[in-house]
Amino acid sequence: VWQLVSCETTEQLHTWKMKRVRAVASSANPKVSGLWQGIVKGTEYVLAACDGKLWKLYDGEWGKTEIGDVDTAQTVRIFGFSEIAYILDGKKYRQWDGTTYKEVEGYVPLVLVSAIPAGSGTELEQVNKLTGKRRVQYSPDGEATVFQLPEISLTSVDSVKINEQPVTGWTADAEKGTVTFSEAPPTGTNTVEISYTVGTNFRSQVEAMRFSELYNGAQDTRVFLYGDGSNQVFYSGLDTDGKARADYFPDLNVANIGESNTPVTGLIRHYSRLIAFKTESTYSISYSTITLEDGRITAGFYITPVNRTIGNSAMGQVMLVSNSPRTLHGQDCYEWSNVSRYSSNLSSDERQAKRISDRVFATLSGMDTEKCTCWDDDYSQQYFISCNGAALVHNYASDAWYYYSNFDAVCFLSFHGELYFGTSGGELRKLDDSEKSIAGDEIDAYWESGSMDFGEDFRRKYIAHIWIGLKPTENSEVIVTVQTDRKSVYSEKVVQKKMATFDDADFSDWSFSTNYKPFMQRLKIKAKKVTYYKIIFKSKSDSTGATVVALDMRVRYNGYVK
Repeated sequence: VWQLVSCETTEQLHTWKMKRVRAVASSANPKVSGLWQGIVKGTEYVLAACDGKLWKLYDGEWGKTEIGDVDTAQTVRIFGFSEIAYILDGKKYRQWDGTTYKEVEGYVPLVLVSAIPAGSGTELEQVNKLTGKRRVQYSPDGEATVFQLPEISLTSVDSVKINEQPVTGWTADAEKGTVTFSEAPPTGTNTVEISYTVGTNFRSQVEAMRFSELYNGAQDTRVFLYGDGSNQVFYSGLDTDGKARADYFPDLNVANIGESNTPVTGLIRHYSRLIAFKTESTYSISYSTITLEDGRITAGFYITPVNRTIGNSAMGQVMLVSNSPRTLHGQDCYEWSNVSRYSSNLSSDERQAKRISDRVFATLSGMDTEKCTCWDDDYSQQYFISCNGAALVHNYASDAWYYYSNFDAVCFLSFHGELYFGTSGGELRKLDDSEKSIAGDEIDAYWESGSMDFGEDFRRKYIAHIWIGLKPTENSEVIVTVQTDRKSVYSEKVVQKKMATFDDADFSDWSFSTNYKPFMQRLKIKAKKVTYYKIIFKSKSDSTGATVVALDMRVRYNGYVK
C-alpha cells in the first residue's frame, strides 16, 4: 500500500515523494463478540460488537453503521432495559439510546432527607457504585445560612436548588463539606437540595462484570450483573420514585453466592427463582422483603443450595431450553428441572440435574467446555454447543443429536424466525436449511445408526431388502451403506472385529420436478447370518439437498449365535 505524502511540480515535470506504509486491521480482535436484537426508543435494532466497535446492523433495513468503541477481546453482553441498550465488555459500562453512545453516568442517589442545617437527617438511598455523586435534601429553619453536608473532603459541590429550582448566592467549602448562603433560605420541608461529589466510588467493580440477567421475583425489573471471576453478584435498585433503573447499583446490593474461591458462571431466571451456577455448585435465589430497624421495607434475596457438586463451566452460557436450564459441567451437558409434581422451582435434590449428553459423550469430550458458546433457537427447537469451528446440535423436538464441522460460530442471534451467527473472522452469517452450500463449499453430510440387534442379540438375522424414503427434492443424492459383524478382516490378536462394508446404493438420478410426495425406493443389499446391523447415509453436494424421511427393512430370524 502506498500513501501519497507530498509533491513538487514544474511546468512539465511532476516529482512524487512516496512513503511505504502497511495496512492493518483496526483491531487485534476481529471476531464478532456479541449480537443483540431489541427495542430502543420504539425502534427495533440489531446490534453487533466486532473489531473493537459497536455496529448497528438493522433498524428496519439491513446495513452497517458504526456506533462507537467497545472492547471485543472477550464476549460482549448487550441487554435492553427501559428502551435503552446497555453494553458490558468487562472494561466499561456503556449505553446507547438510538442517538447517543456514552458511558453510563449513574443515577445520583438521595442519601439524606429532612436534614437540618447542622447535618443530621433521615437516611434514604444507598450510594451508587457507579458514581461519587450524592444528593441531600434539607428542611431549613429560616435562620441558618451554613448547611453541613454528611461528608467532608469533597471533590466538588455541584448544584444547589430551592424548591427544585437552581439558585445562586452561595459558596462552598469542599474540604469542610459546607455550603454557605448569602441569605438564609426560607422555612420549609425538604425544600433545599444540594448535590455534591466525593472522590471515591466503586465504578470499576461494576465495569468488571461481563454478563447480566433480569429478575425481581415474578417480574424482570432488576439487573443482576456477574462474570468478574468472583462469587459476587451485583443487582440494581429503584430510585425515589420507585422506578427500576439499570444505572443504579446501591453499595450494599451484593449477593455472595457460596464460597469465595469459585466464581459465578451463570444466572438464569427460572419461573419465580433466579438460578445461580458456579463451576462446581448450583444455588437458587428467591425474592422477598426485609423490614429494616427504622421501619423501612426493602428488597431481600435469599440464597439456598440446589446442588453442591454440579454447576456450569462455560461462563455466561446457561440457556433456558423449554423452561429448563441447560449447563455444561465437566464433559457433560445437564438439563435442570424439578422432579416434584408439587413445584416447578428447583430445590435441594440431586435428581434435578439430568445428564442428557450420554449419546454424544465422545464428541463433547473433545470440546473445551469452558470455551464453548451455547444457544437455544426456540423457533427451530435446536440447542447449539459451538467450539473451535464445530458444533454439537440437539434437536429437542425429535430428541436427535448431530454434529456440524466447518461451523465457525462464536455468537448467535435468533431474529424474525431466522438463526444468525457471528464468526471469528468478523462475518455475520445466516443458518438457512434452503441453502445448498456453506459459503460456496459443498455440504458433506453423514449419518450413522447404532449397531442394531433388533431385540435379539443372541440370534442371527437375514436382511435382503431395505426401503428408503426421501423428501422430494430435485437431484437428491444419498449413498446408503450397510455394515455388519460378518465377514470381517481382522488379526487373531485383535479381540474387537472391524465392520464389513456391503453394497452402496446411489440415488443421484432421482428427480422430483412434478411429484411432491415422499418416494420410497427398495434397495437389494443382502446381509446374511448377521447379529448386528448398521446403516450409514452419506451425501455431499453444493447444488441440492437430501432429506431421509423413512427407513424400513425386512428382517428374518435364523438360528442362534454360536
